[in-house]
Amino acid sequence: MIERICSSRGVVCGLALDHRDSLRVAARRHGYPDDASSLRALKVELVRALAPFTTVVLLDVELGLDAFTERGDTPLVVPLEAQGYESLGEGRITTLLGDVDPLRAVALGAIGCKLLLPYRPDLADTARRQEEMVARVVADCRAAGVLSIIEPIVYGEVPELGAAVAETARRLARLGPDVLKLQYPGSARLCELLTRACSAVPWVLLGGGTDEPTFLAQLRDAMRGGARGYIVGRTAWDAALVEDDGELSRAVSERAAFLARAVQVAEAG
Repeated sequence: MIERICSSRGVVCGLALDHRDSLRVAARRHGYPDDASSLRALKVELVRALAPFTTVVLLDVELGLDAFTERGDTPLVVPLEAQGYESLGEGRITTLLGDVDPLRAVALGAIGCKLLLPYRPDLADTARRQEEMVARVVADCRAAGVLSIIEPIVYGEVPELGAAVAETARRLARLGPDVLKLQYPGSARLCELLTRACSAVPWVLLGGGTDEPTFLAQLRDAMRGGARGYIVGRTAWDAALVEDDGELSRAVSERAAFLARAVQVAEAG
């Protein structure tokens, strides 16, 4: 099913604009208005300009609904996770949105759902509960006929991030998602190990809020190591948080140029 969000060359070139709380935080950091109306308008502007450089756009209902119609023919994926999480000891548990599920995603015109979840393979209780949630979401997405994109984030202090990301991928791949959206494990060699850990499940690189040169270098490693593409968020939109209309137009054009470079890197393999 990953082909539904791929380019003609079989590569995922995704843009994540489904951020809510993190977008508000970034807006305040840049001195950009963080009210809902301003952020909705920003998402409309970004989707209108950037969707042509993507094969899939992630948009939320809360702040992104107005932008749904601006994406043209670009496939839409919506998030299922609520903001924040439940704490359980050292662990974190994802909370699902009450008003968005795979069936509503279909009604909204989406072809997939994304689930972001904090995950630590060394914390048994929370790992088990997160895996149970992934299994339910995968089953619900399959029943609704939409893609399931699972985005685990290894958080906190771990001895070896690459090993933790690979173990996370190995465990979650067994649950049958259509796509795993994963952190950069640390090197090209570790990307190859990550591909093996995913087995038959394709994976794409997430941006992680890095700067552009770092992301493009990581993307080269990921593609050479077997990734099917990328879905990038903050790295693509953070610099567009400017109030002046002229500056915004320039910033959005620069964001489009960045995404064009990312497409070139990904399709070059």
